[in-house]
Amino acid sequence: MLNILWPAFIIISFVYAILSGRISQINNAVFESTASAVELSLTLLGTMCFWSGIMNIAANTSLIEKLIKMLNPILRRLFPDINKDDEANKEISMNIIANIMGLGNAATPART
Repeated sequence: MLNILWPAFIIISFVYAILSGRISQINNAVFESTASAVELSLTLLGTMCFWSGIMNIAANTSLIEKLIKMLNPILRRLFPDINKDDEANKEISMNIIANIMGLGNAATPART
C-alpha cells in the first residue's frame, strides 16, 4: 500500500508545484534534502563502523566473557533450547551488551 501512496504523493506535489509556479522551490528542497541525507548517511556509517570496531575488539577480551557469564542465567530462561557454549549464545549476548551500552545502531551488525 505504501509503495502506491508515496509515489502518488510525490507526483501530486510535483504537479501542484508546476501548476502553482513553485518549481524552483521544489528544486531547491530536493537538493537540500539530498545533501542532508548524504550527510546523515555518512555520519551514521562512520558511527556504526567505529562502534562495530570497538565491539569487535571487546569481543576478544575477557571483559565480554565475564559479561556473557553474567547474562547466561537470563538467556537460559529466554532461550532454553540454546546451549550455553553455542555461538548463538555469544551473538545474542553481544547484541544485548551493545544495546545496554546504548549502541543501538552498532548492535545490529555486531559479529564476533
